[in-house]
Order: sequence, then structure tokens, then C-alpha cells
Amino acid sequence: MTMTHKERYLAAVRLERPDIVPIDTSFMDLIHVEKIMGEKIIGSGGGGGGGAWALKQEDLQKDLNEIMMENQKHELEAIKKIDLDAFAVSDYWLFPKGYKHNFIRNDTYTDHWGKVYRVRLDVKTTYWIDGIIKTPEDLDNFVPPDPNELCYDLIDLTIKEAQQEYPVLGWGHCANLFPYLMRGGIDKLTYDIYRNPNFARKLIKIVADTNFEIAKNMIDRGIDLFVESDDIADTKSTLFSPKIFKEFFFPYLKRLIDECHRRGIPFMKHSDGNLYPILDDLISMGVDGLHPIEPGAMNLVDVKRRYGDKIFLRGNVDCMHILPYGSEAEVRKEVRRCIDEAAEGGGFILSDSNSMHSNVKTKNILVMIDEGRKYGRYQNLS
Repeated sequence: MTMTHKERYLAAVRLERPDIVPIDTSFMDLIHVEKIMGEKIIGSGGGGGGGAWALKQEDLQKDLNEIMMENQKHELEAIKKIDLDAFAVSDYWLFPKGYKHNFIRNDTYTDHWGKVYRVRLDVKTTYWIDGIIKTPEDLDNFVPPDPNELCYDLIDLTIKEAQQEYPVLGWGHCANLFPYLMRGGIDKLTYDIYRNPNFARKLIKIVADTNFEIAKNMIDRGIDLFVESDDIADTKSTLFSPKIFKEFFFPYLKRLIDECHRRGIPFMKHSDGNLYPILDDLISMGVDGLHPIEPGAMNLVDVKRRYGDKIFLRGNVDCMHILPYGSEAEVRKEVRRCIDEAAEGGGFILSDSNSMHSNVKTKNILVMIDEGRKYGRYQNLS
């Protein structure tokens, strides 16, 4: 029996075996949406505090929420057109009503979290460069975004468009990522933790408490699954020791996981890099799923063998080499690798190994989906 996209996706989340391996992408860059839909889109990337690429001067005067709403409409239509199995929303796309980026020069702005970004119009991208919290006094004067003053219209739109056909993934944050972006670097936050722990604790708590309320508001709107997306590792190991995670960060993560479960919402953890040193801790806290199990940093076969009866896996088609530079044959081979390594018995969602960023070939996204649909039928995998 053919399942709806939502039935298929949530069956995998429950560690069950659906009709076909579900297929999803993480934040398909608007460049791909333009190519898929054949329409020009107002610039404003999904990540990096909202992005701001390719904005005309007159667009800079618009409420950023209006731009994000229009972009989301295009994104949802593109998802339907290429036959993906899920919709997504992100707290990166939520701003106070009437919000405009605070440009400190024509290519650099500060967002409402005090993170500083630079715009590259020539390659249509935005990237983080600094943060405004340089001293304890800066933190004393900092006012975080009010979760109840953010505009959630974009989430309401996505829920309405999904109806009962698509699941809606709510991507949010907790305590790890924003503190070091606001401080201007992981090195600075690490120094704080060891040399000025009270300052570090205060900053981490402000971020965690604010993000906790934003997450609750996202759940209130009707999302089907929450994805906590703080990156906490590189390809060698985690960014902090397990001891530091347990002391400074994990209490807030556990609170968020428990809130999701109390509300009947599954919880997926996203982080690039090597999570092996803390993977048992994440699972013991109640994480239901993991993305992306980064190729070269973790082993999909190993994670499936050791944890496949406890968590669902989402990943991990290589978006560093294969999706940007690979041939059609190489993409199809990579898709088959992922399905062979993790789909047996269910509990697997085929996706990218981070995102469908601007360097990915749009045609390779379509090839990934096509091969996934053909090769990922469970009747053929038995």
C-alpha cells in the first residue's frame, strides 16, 4: 500500500519499515529553488540568521518576515514538485515583526542575536564573521529576542500547506551554537568556560532559556518533529570534552528533549562531525534520531548496527564531494550505499550529509531523489 509522505516519514521515525525509504533534504538553497521552479526569488538565505544575499536596496526596507514568507512558499512548491517527503521550518527564519537587518556597512550586518554576518552578492551567500558580546558588560546590556514577539506566520503557513500529507520538521537551537557565535568564536567561549565560568554560564543560560521558549512556541503551532541543530563537533571529535558538555550544556538539552516528549514530539539531534565521544550520552538523554552521521567522521554501518534499534537515522549522501562534483552514476552509487548500510528493518531517512548548499548541483538533487525512489522500495530490499 502506498503511504502518504507523512505516514512514510513518521513510520521511519518510529523505527518502522514504510513502503519506501523516505527522502528529505536539509535546507535546500534558494538557488536550487529558482532552478526547480523557474522563478526569480528575492534573496535571503535560510541560514545565518536569515541571510541577505541578492537583496536590492528597496528590498532592504521590507519586513524580513515578508521576504521569508514568500521564499517559503516557493520552497514548499519546489518540495512538492521534486517529490520530497517533508516540509521544514527553522528558527533562523523567525524575526520580530517589522524586523530589518542592522547593516553596519553595506555588506555586513548584525542580527537580533548579536551575531555578525557578511554578505557575498557575487556568490549569493552569507557567512558568520563575529559576535557583539566582547565583555561581561556587553552581556549585561544585551537584550535577547523575545520569543513571544517573534512572527510565527511562516510556521502557520507551512502547517496549513502540509495538511495531513506532509510532516513538518521544526529546526531549532538549544545552548551550544549561539553562545560562541555571539562571543566571536569557539576559542573565546572555551576560554570563558575555563577562566570566567560564571560569565560563560550566564551567556549559555540566556541563549538556552530563549531558545527553549521559541521551541515551545514552534511546538504549539503544530510541528511534527523537533530538530535541535547546534553543531557540536568537527571531523576529529566534539568541540568540548564530555565533562564540559555534561556540566555546561547537557542539562539544557535534556530539558528540551523532555519537553518535546512531554508534548508527544519526537526529537532529532543534528550535528556535523564526530559525535562518538558523546553518542551514548545523547541516546541516554532520549534523542530519537540522528543527522547526518557525517561521512569520513562517523560510519553509517557502525551507527546502524550499534544504535539502529534505539534511534532513527537520517543521512548521509555526501554533500562535500559527491553532490557538488559527482557524476550521475556516482550520485546513484552513493544513494545505494546509504540505503544498503542503514535501511534494513526501517528507521532510516535518506538525506544529505549536511545541506543542499549552493555548490551542490541541482541536477544531482534530482538524481538522488530518483535513485532513492527506485532503489529504496522495501519490497526490493527484503
